[in-house]
Amino acid sequence: MKLVNRAKMTITAVASSGTGALTLGAASSGFQTFADAGVSNGETVRYTIEGPNAGDFEIGSGVYTASGTTLSRTPTESSNSNNAITATTDSVVFVTAAAADLGAAVHSDINGLVAQTGMVVGDTALVTGTNKLYMYTTSGWFLVATMTNTSPSAITGAAASYTLASDGTATVVTLAATDPEGFPITFSHTVSTGSLGSTATVTQGTGANVNVFTVTPSSNSAHAGSFSLTFSASDGNSVSQAISAFSLDFEPSLSSPSYDSKTFDFSTEQYRCTGFLFNSDGSKMYSVGWGSSRVHQFNLSTNFDVSTAAYNSVALFIGGEASRASGMSFNSDGSKLYVINFSNDTAYEYGLTTDYDLSTASYSSSSFTFSAQSLYPQEIAFNADGTKMYILDVTNAGVYQYNLTSGFNLSTASYSNISFSVSGQLSFPTGMSFSSSGKTMFIVGNSNDTAYQYNLTSGFDLSTASYSNNSFSVQGQASDPQAVVFNSTDTKMFIANYSGDVYQYSL
Repeated sequence: MKLVNRAKMTITAVASSGTGALTLGAASSGFQTFADAGVSNGETVRYTIEGPNAGDFEIGSGVYTASGTTLSRTPTESSNSNNAITATTDSVVFVTAAAADLGAAVHSDINGLVAQTGMVVGDTALVTGTNKLYMYTTSGWFLVATMTNTSPSAITGAAASYTLASDGTATVVTLAATDPEGFPITFSHTVSTGSLGSTATVTQGTGANVNVFTVTPSSNSAHAGSFSLTFSASDGNSVSQAISAFSLDFEPSLSSPSYDSKTFDFSTEQYRCTGFLFNSDGSKMYSVGWGSSRVHQFNLSTNFDVSTAAYNSVALFIGGEASRASGMSFNSDGSKLYVINFSNDTAYEYGLTTDYDLSTASYSSSSFTFSAQSLYPQEIAFNADGTKMYILDVTNAGVYQYNLTSGFNLSTASYSNISFSVSGQLSFPTGMSFSSSGKTMFIVGNSNDTAYQYNLTSGFDLSTASYSNNSFSVQGQASDPQAVVFNSTDTKMFIANYSGDVYQYSL
């Protein structure tokens, strides 16, 4: 299709009563003839005819003939329903450009392409439904290419999970991705699970550092939490993504504990104490031991402040199952209580119709024996959803891990073949407790009246446990420690003594 500048001419004659070929006259004032503008004999031009009446127009393609100076007409758009208008000597014709000359015609499907009219050799058209580009030749439409835009490469630099520093030190994530077509990459992020809240802030670099994200955690233990970020790399059309999980835990530590000078004596109810617990909010506490064959319940007027405790005259008789109870644990909501018996290596389950209220408890006829691993169990614990159970054994000075296919259901328990020895620190371990995340385990023993801290790189997985080299002697308070317990925020530690008293410490 020939396009030239400033070519506009008068018309001296029109064939076929005004709808046929044009005989060209002189150049219109201020313009030049087609020939002067560079149109050669036999070339096809895009033309527009205007007049003779206001509003009359015709756009089409025509072949220019230098001999006789004529222009054929093939209309594509006009004021006469896209047919040829009746041109006269009062009309003018000029070389112009149609939309099709400036870019490909666009059709949603192949049917639109087939229906297109007025094409000349070299016209192009895009079918958006298939992203295929076509060119018109003397033989018809031919496929030129299938247009594609490949997504940017997989994002690197983002780990699957991060544990944020509890001291507020930022975690820096530097991303990288490339685009196969060479387009520049735009990086971004969204919070895909959880909420940042007060847990952390996320900032993105600018300029050359737009691929750098800085995650700054809170150093306030009240802001512990977890969330996930979805990182995106976009080339403006396609996107690659990577998801990273972030957690902020404030693990308890025995590096610098201190005694709160708070204690409570429950020896009247339980002299030979072997187990001790709180309910979830610290408004109640419980003791169990040898001699009474009962679990005793106490109220606290200030949550997790043992100096405010008082016996509320509620006790659960367990002598029919565990006459030598050595440890106990609740499930996650206090609807079940588990007691282990020292003399027959068995855990027993009791159901509570009102959560954490022993006056509503009764034996549920469910138990589990672990004598194949533990001969003299001292403590029982669970992970958060009850799919793992842990038994502290005094004979082998170790902890054994069990799997439960149904959470907190003893009948589904089986040994996982995972255990952890604490014999390097304790010869007679008596009490055990996990932090909320399961990444810290405290064990206390009466062989040296000391609490020891163990760290787990993967929460509640004993195969990842190791001694932290942190310990704390409680000899100044408890001469025969039997149980160690945390409060709900892991900031307080409680040591229960065999003589029937409990001591409170800050971590």
